[in-house]
Formats: sequence, structure tokens, C-alpha cells
Amino acid sequence: MTTEHEPRRVVGYARISKATDESTSIARQREVIRATCRARGWTLADIIEDVDVSATKTRLDRPGLTRVRDAVATGRVDTVMVWRIDRVARSVSDLASLTEEWAAAGVSLVSATEPFDMTTSAGRMLLQLLGVFAEFEAATIRDRVTAARAALVKAQRWPGGPAPYGYRIVDNPDGAGKALAIDPVEAAYVRKAADLVLSGKSVYHATNVLNEVGSTPRKAKAWSMTSLRIVLTQAATLGHMTYKGRVVTDADGQPVQVWEPLLPVEDVERLRAVLKPTKTPGGERKRRARLLSGMLRCSSCGASLRVNKTGGHNPVTRYACHGRSDGSGCTRTTSIVADRLDEHVERVFLATVGSLEVVEARESVREVAELASVEAAIKSTTAELADVDDDEREAELMSDLRKLKAKRRELLAAPDEPEVEFVSLGMSFAEAWEARDTDGRRDLLASAIEHIVIGPGVRGRRGIDPERVDIHWRD
Repeated sequence: MTTEHEPRRVVGYARISKATDESTSIARQREVIRATCRARGWTLADIIEDVDVSATKTRLDRPGLTRVRDAVATGRVDTVMVWRIDRVARSVSDLASLTEEWAAAGVSLVSATEPFDMTTSAGRMLLQLLGVFAEFEAATIRDRVTAARAALVKAQRWPGGPAPYGYRIVDNPDGAGKALAIDPVEAAYVRKAADLVLSGKSVYHATNVLNEVGSTPRKAKAWSMTSLRIVLTQAATLGHMTYKGRVVTDADGQPVQVWEPLLPVEDVERLRAVLKPTKTPGGERKRRARLLSGMLRCSSCGASLRVNKTGGHNPVTRYACHGRSDGSGCTRTTSIVADRLDEHVERVFLATVGSLEVVEARESVREVAELASVEAAIKSTTAELADVDDDEREAELMSDLRKLKAKRRELLAAPDEPEVEFVSLGMSFAEAWEARDTDGRRDLLASAIEHIVIGPGVRGRRGIDPERVDIHWRD
């Protein structure tokens, strides 16, 4: 906290959502902040930046802003200066949260281009008004972008961004804008991978084949099983467009085929059934952040260990029991460094089962393929019925449509008791481990390990004590 006669200690904060925007460039923000500090005789300690970071999407969770808040919390500055208030927050609630936090530490927020003083009631009111306008501007931009994208979708034009694998961006043959056309080389690779999987080969095998023949995905040097699964099952492979995470449909609720598909609908439906995530005893697999999340138990209370970070500026990720803080009454909670435990369990797991063959349970997909075929026939019959002008043909089509809809009801009402067969993936656990991402490796662990019990550590002892780690293997 400075006295009336001491110069203020200032940290500047500059943010930009897109580095190409010259009107609010980082260089311009820096220049204005420096000039303002010189004019007022204030000491500028640093200018901290967030580049290509949206205040609307990330809210207050920004790397640069976090550094500013740390500087305030540790008493290194007494003023935070921004070019404009909308650089630090785009919503009234976020702005209020920051100003209250900094006011409690005796720190003022100053705009280099907007006149207000946080220490007065009039200044606080003006600050709130500026926050309202910043929030309104952000909402206006969001609505404008959403409306423009919706118009492109309605016109069945490519709305922008990289083309899905198997397609290339071309001039729209039916008017302005862009469209997608099949890339014959990439489409051939998709067809090859689909044929391999549908013939009973594993995704691992199909991935290796594509890599061996020189195929590469768009944003990586080689195919992974995850990236290949996405291409084989995504809506774009059927020529469908997605908007806000959903497939665009027509008035009857049917997906709109905007571009020529890479694969027939029957093949994609079968691939989706074969490649869907493996079910676990707790339901569908949920994506977790760490290798051992959900597998660890506290030796004292039996509760699951949760991931947390400790250590301030240099945080360490740990698996820890929260039995005391959440009221479950753990008498001796445990905590262990996540990276070290992950490495230890990996070594033990591969040493124990690494040479064994991986076998995967697969559900029969005959019913899924048949349902997809019926759906396609219903859509085709309905389309033909809309254009027919012959009474006899119309009656014939109506009869066919009734039969198809009855068959669809029959398939949908059938009990969900798929046949399960166990298929060798043609590789060992060690080979599968190398090929998979974190989620895939967790599946491998879960197939062989029920859970892992972690005992309390000894204060001052570094590294992993194997006696703390009790692995419960499946029978």
C-alpha cells in the first residue's frame, strides 16, 4: 500500500482475443499503459499479457490474469492498469469479483483511457456501467457470429475452418462461398481402414496399415487409434454438417446430406457399433484427467482418491483422500504425487501382463446394420412418395412405407441383449499400451486391475515406497 506521497507501483495487463486485430493490438495497449504511467509519475513494474485469449470463454481462468492476481495477493503492487475495462472482464459478475478481491487487498483498478476512480462511489458506479457495456458488446459479437454461421448452414455452404479428413474446400458450384468436395486420395484411405475394421481386423491393425502406406492425418505425423476412430464414425464422413454440436436435419428430422459421403450409412452405423466406448460396471466410460483417476482407494477409509494440486507457483499434482475435509471421518488421510505413482503402476503393470495378448469383448452389430438399412429405405420411399402422380404407384409406396415403419418399430422394441464375442486384437498389452492415449491405457489397466489401495506415506521420504501401493488384480 503506498502513501499519498509515494509513487504507485503498477502492473499493467493487456489482453487480445485475436492477435491479428490491429485496433486493439498488444503493442498499442502496452504503449498506452506506459505513457499513462509516465504522465502520472507512477512506477510500472511489469505488463502481463494474455494473447489469443477470450475473456468471454475463459472468464477469469487466464494465465496472464492469474499472474496479475498473484502479484496483487502478494502485495507487490497497489494498482492494476488496463487499456480499457473490457480487457480485464467481459461480464459484470467477473468485473465485480475482481474489483472486490483487489479492493480487499488495497489495490485499485485503473483504465488508461476511461476516467474512473475505484475509491469513490461515483467511480464504482461508472465501473459497473462500463462492465455492463462490455458484457453487452461481447453478447452482440457472439450473436452476430452465431447468426452468420446459421445462415451458412441454412444455405448448405461450408461455414469455415479446416475441412474434415477426406474432403477439401472448393468454390461453391451453386453460388457464393465455399463447399466441400471429396479428396480422392484421403477418401481411399478411409475406405481401406473401414474395410479392414468391418472384416474383423482391429483398429490397431488398421492404424498400422495406414501409417505403413504413408497416410497421415491432418494435425499429426501419424495415425493413432483415437484419430482413426473419429474419422470412421463422425457425421462428416456421411456428408452431414454439424451445427452447435448437432447434425443439421431437415423438416422431418432426417440428417441433411450436404456433401457426397465417404462411406455408406450402413457401414458407418456398423463402425459406430463396433468402435463405441467400452462399457464399465459404472456405466459409460467418462473422460478423466489422469491415468489412475477412479482406480485409487484410501487405506484408512476406503474412499476414492481425488486429483488436486498443491504448491502455489509451482504446483504439484497429487492423488489425495479428502475424507477429513468432506466429513466422512477418515482417521489418517493419504496423499501421493501423481506422476510418480503413474510411472510406478505402469512399470508393475507391464512387467506383470505386458507379454499377454489383449482380448476385446465385441457386441454383435447385425441389428444395428439392419436398422440403418430400414431407416434409409423409409427416407427413400418418403421422398419418392412426395413426387409420385400415379394412384397405383402411390398405393404401392404407402404399403411399402407402412411395412418399413412396422419393421422399424419391431427393431426398436427388441430387447437390448446383443451377442458378445471375444476377439483377439493381435497384439500384447505392451504393444497396446504404446499405441493408446491416456483413456485407452486406463481401459487396459481396468481390464486387469480392480483397484489400487494407497497407504499413508512417511514424512520426508522421497520417491515411491512400493509397500504403500497395494494392487488388487482381477481374477
